[in-house]
Amino acid sequence: ILSKQTNAETIDFEVASTTNMIVVAVEKDKFFIETEKQLDTTALKAELLKDLEYQKNFRDSVLKKLSNERFVQNAKPEVVELERKKMADAEARIKNIEESLGNL
Repeated sequence: ILSKQTNAETIDFEVASTTNMIVVAVEKDKFFIETEKQLDTTALKAELLKDLEYQKNFRDSVLKKLSNERFVQNAKPEVVELERKKMADAEARIKNIEESLGNL
């Protein structure tokens, strides 16, 4: 099903990137897409840096909320838990992006 949806010749499951692979980070997961084309690492790096900055700003805004004692005390427990989940997800995305940048 996946190969038909992505128009891929084959689908292999790998745990790490090799040469000529595009790394796509979706939430906390990473997908490696092999291509025969030469990658424009400059453009890819610029896009990753932009996304990294966005994710760090998002994480900082969530951290600011969670650092506010009044927010934590007055908010419903579900809301506080949701903010903690957002924080963990942002941290995971930041880690994935930083790993991708390191592999360029």
